[in-house]
Amino acid sequence: MRLMYGAFPPDGWQKLYKQAYDALEPGGWIEQIELDVRVYSDDGTLTKEHQLYGWGDIFIGCSERAGRSLRTHETMRSAIEEAGFVDVHEEKYKIPLGCWARDNILKEAGHLQHSHWNAALEGWAMWLLTHFGEPEPWSKEEVQVFLVKVRKELNNPRIHAYEPANRVWARKPLKEELKVEEVKIKAEKSA
Repeated sequence: MRLMYGAFPPDGWQKLYKQAYDALEPGGWIEQIELDVRVYSDDGTLTKEHQLYGWGDIFIGCSERAGRSLRTHETMRSAIEEAGFVDVHEEKYKIPLGCWARDNILKEAGHLQHSHWNAALEGWAMWLLTHFGEPEPWSKEEVQVFLVKVRKELNNPRIHAYEPANRVWARKPLKEELKVEEVKIKAEKSA
């Protein structure tokens, strides 16, 4: 799974991971990657004056008011573990926004992420801001003005912004492991 943040209320995520667990054969794997909607820069080229600096916090607030968190990258590991998966791994990445990275792979990833943002900005912003914006829902025109400023910053090669991403993968226990766990549970209940 990827980029599913905001798709479900909290109990919906629990159901999804349980369904994935139930659908997999013992030994089968689940994998999920999610982005942090907040934007960062390690070299100071993204400052508090930039629209991108506050982008994530604006949308995290909107999503919380909508009851659909955009912080899935922070909760997916523990939720996957709670669903019963084992052998859980997590890896963190920095996905550039634009072609500013020196490394060729990161430069290509940044180019793709820049294209993704440019294509999706209005879709991400319009509904959340016109329904859950603060201090009151924004007008369509206010959103469009905001997005013009955001696009200008996205297209500025001097801003070395990135989004953190988390990747989690885990395995459904093998039948032997499940039997051992059942014995442990029975022992705990009788104690």
